[in-house]
Amino acid sequence: MPATRRPSQPLTSHTPLAPSLQTTPGQRTRWGQLYGASAGLVVARAAQEAGTPLVVVVPDMPTAQRLEYEIGFFADGLPVLGFPDWETLPYDVFSPHQDIVSDRIQALARLP
Repeated sequence: MPATRRPSQPLTSHTPLAPSLQTTPGQRTRWGQLYGASAGLVVARAAQEAGTPLVVVVPDMPTAQRLEYEIGFFADGLPVLGFPDWETLPYDVFSPHQDIVSDRIQALARLP
């Protein structure tokens, strides 16, 4: 099935070694399929180029932790704020771990 896009959210392609970010709200940038640590390189370069906070959404916590490590490797000194998953299901009868709640509050407090 072919991919469709909404006219309000244009999708552009760029090279991972020279990432370009969109300046119009609602636009998305797609760099294609990235392998190994190339995702960390692309995000690190894009964040350095942007000069503003950059939001990266990943599917799970292991991917997020790996990406944080890779960004730190490629862009030493670039601040990275992780926003951990609750690690609970909506119907669980117990609360998330206190460290997770603390990490989430700390990340939100550090945002500009």
